[in-house]
Amino acid sequence: MKIGIDARFLGPEGTGLGRYVQELISNLEELDKNNEYTIFLRRQNFDLYEPKNKNFKKILADARWYSLKEQIILPFIFSSQKLDLLHIPHFNIPVFYPGKIVVTIHDLIKSEFAGLSATTRAPSVYFLKHLGYELVIRIAVMRARKIFVPSKSIAKKLRENFRVPGEKIAVTYEAASLVSSQFTVHSSQKILAKYKIKKPYLLYVGNAYPYKNLDRLLLALKKLPKKLSFVNPCSRSTFYDRLKNRAKELGLAERVILSGYVPDENLVGLYKEAEAYIFPSLSEGFGIPGLDAMALGTPVVCSNIPTLKEIYGDAALYFDPYSASDLAEKIEKILQDQKLRQDLTEKGKKQVQIYSWHKMAETTLAAYQSS
Repeated sequence: MKIGIDARFLGPEGTGLGRYVQELISNLEELDKNNEYTIFLRRQNFDLYEPKNKNFKKILADARWYSLKEQIILPFIFSSQKLDLLHIPHFNIPVFYPGKIVVTIHDLIKSEFAGLSATTRAPSVYFLKHLGYELVIRIAVMRARKIFVPSKSIAKKLRENFRVPGEKIAVTYEAASLVSSQFTVHSSQKILAKYKIKKPYLLYVGNAYPYKNLDRLLLALKKLPKKLSFVNPCSRSTFYDRLKNRAKELGLAERVILSGYVPDENLVGLYKEAEAYIFPSLSEGFGIPGLDAMALGTPVVCSNIPTLKEIYGDAALYFDPYSASDLAEKIEKILQDQKLRQDLTEKGKKQVQIYSWHKMAETTLAAYQSS
């Protein structure tokens, strides 16, 4: 088969989606020497990927995601390659592309948390874009030969919200993305100094969208000892300034460190030296950062939402994501109870072993071949 993969999210700018696309392609290169693959990239990430096998090639498809341009030019670019199957790794399919597609739906957060609190755009612009999202995701779900999801929780939501038959959905669990390689305590200390971080601190890696529930994390931090700080390494996002201002309002400006984008080799050090990884999200599709923390020996304190309970099992300490007091109590517990910390660390290292990017690619490839 001639298979196309829309890899315009590949790279750090695409955050979690970028990691998923990168791991999918690199593992397919190891697994599949028979099918022909065309990898579509934007100009910004074109040089981030170089094919390792002769049955993989890359093509420029320079349209930013969620733009009108992607709906206009991508159908022509994809069609020019005469593909047997096209994999769109997100809901934003080119609706006028006539060929066979499979799609990955990572979550339904845009539907679950719709409203003006979820945007900084003018109301008219937001509602127009949201209407476009709802239309495109429904077309994607209807047209896709197969829908990949990262957890059973998202599969359940798809069946309930879109009445998708179960046989059309394939659960392709993701995995941890960071490994504890050559990083010693000494190098970790250098990394902390580079980003002006002092121990003890709590860590959260990701954006500051409202559904990530960081406001409640700040309220919990206010209840905890003043020597404890909160570190959020993330590329500057739409809600970055809102989080910064909220920290000032709560008198936490000196205890909240927004370090900006941190490359993986430094991020490993930040994970390893943290007292705990805090994941207060109200909704997730999978939860890679928590698995990264477990892989690096950092205990995880997270919200008791279905997805995270499915992925982390008994290897995390759960709290009510709508209660800052409960979060503060659980953080206090993890700070004081060394036996609990050790227990979670050991369970976390075992839990990480359940998941593998290689398995994810194997399941995906099997679905390609049966689509």
